[in-house]
Amino acid sequence: MDITPNPTIIALQVVPFLVTILGLYSIIFKPMLAHLEGREDAIDGAKGRAAELEKQLADRAAEYEAKLTAARAEMAELRASKRNEALAEADALVSAARAEAEAEIDAALSGVRAEADEARGALKGQAAVLAGHIASQVLGRPVAAAAQ
Repeated sequence: MDITPNPTIIALQVVPFLVTILGLYSIIFKPMLAHLEGREDAIDGAKGRAAELEKQLADRAAEYEAKLTAARAEMAELRASKRNEALAEADALVSAARAEAEAEIDAALSGVRAEADEARGALKGQAAVLAGHIASQVLGRPVAAAAQ
């Protein structure tokens, strides 16, 4: 039994192997590597475009937020000014109503005082007459009314 390799058999086996490897490289591996490289480039390009779009989106969102904040501040200012105007108008109306009510109260108090003075005068006269009548009844004789 001879265990030394025969160079012609090795050469005859290596040649078809190398031809097969070269054929596979040119037919399958080279196009596949080119395709994978192109796909990687496309992915990198898409990632770059996505990053650019995200940056534009962030810029637009910041611009939108700035405009929204400005609009909110303007509305708060407008609301405060309208509120102040309404409060001033309400204060004016309340002051006018208060002045009118005080005038009516003063007029009513003057009327009541006048009526009270008139009633007091009438009661004084009636009191003198009544006192004379009671004194006449108690004493049993007529009594003259006292001068005022």
